Amino acid sequence: MAKRLVTKALRRNGCYEVSDDGRHEKWQCSCGKRLTAVPRHAEISVGVVRGIQRDMECLPEGWLQ
Repeated sequence: MAKRLVTKALRRNGCYEVSDDGRHEKWQCSCGKRLTAVPRHAEISVGVVRGIQRDMECLPEGWLQ
């Protein structure tokens, strides 16, 4: 999946970027309880996307579609 689609979906659901250091960007959900790391690759593998979805479980069902 393209990274830009993942970040676009995160923004659309109220998430914001916390840190821009290193190999990953840190994103936090709007409730402030969940944090996830998004790699800087142009394409993100299916397993990593699943991990991001698991980390952001407070977002509504189907938020990444």
